Amino acid sequence: MILVQSDNERKLPHHFDAASAMYGAIEMGENYRLTSFEEIQSGKLNNLLRLNAAVGSTDFMNEVFKQLGIEEVRLPRNSDRKCEFITLGQAHARVAAGEKLFVKPVAIKLFSGLVLDGTTYTSLAGVPEDTMVMAYKPFEEKLKAEWRVYIRRNQVVDARNYSGDLFTVPDEKYIQEIIEQNKGDFPCAYTIDVGILGSPVITKVAYKTWEILTGVTNVVVEFNDMWAIGNYGMPNDTYLSMLKERYFEIIRK
Repeated sequence: MILVQSDNERKLPHHFDAASAMYGAIEMGENYRLTSFEEIQSGKLNNLLRLNAAVGSTDFMNEVFKQLGIEEVRLPRNSDRKCEFITLGQAHARVAAGEKLFVKPVAIKLFSGLVLDGTTYTSLAGVPEDTMVMAYKPFEEKLKAEWRVYIRRNQVVDARNYSGDLFTVPDEKYIQEIIEQNKGDFPCAYTIDVGILGSPVITKVAYKTWEILTGVTNVVVEFNDMWAIGNYGMPNDTYLSMLKERYFEIIRK
């Protein structure tokens, strides 16, 4: 059975990703149970959680892990770029001095990663200045496209564009190199958000056939764990099966 996060009345899935998992269960012929955050928080479903996969938002899944006595679950690293751990206040001070920084909270999903450049962000309203963040130098040019690549047991399962030009695709060889670098460190299921910089030079090589030759650079925007990750269009049954596999890997450790 799949415990799918629902609204408080247990009538509807909590969000699109929960609905994707629910329809994945239906397609796979698996039973599912719409389950509210409050039910998880009560502890009365703990025995079910040990035997059945749960699917939901980051807050929902963090509560699931808390109920099972599992400490914060995170990947070994957020990116392959150089990272500094500083406070949000220190980041603001450096930006005020003329620097630009991409920051992401150490506390998972406290706010979405963003470039600090003097702009006022509503997502940072009320966030304490002593909040620890991971700080990176921003990419030197605008990303032409961004793709989420879903990895299962060191194999690419799916890839979906979530920003920019649909026809600017990541380099398969580059992705394989990143996967090889992560072997042994990363879990059974995770994602790589790949960004593409530059302007591709496209040459017609045959009738109705095109090949991207030069002019682009692939970069890792970030890595994400699979236990609470957005579905950007992959088949529902594949999405659910990856969530399940990662869930049981976590609770069995």
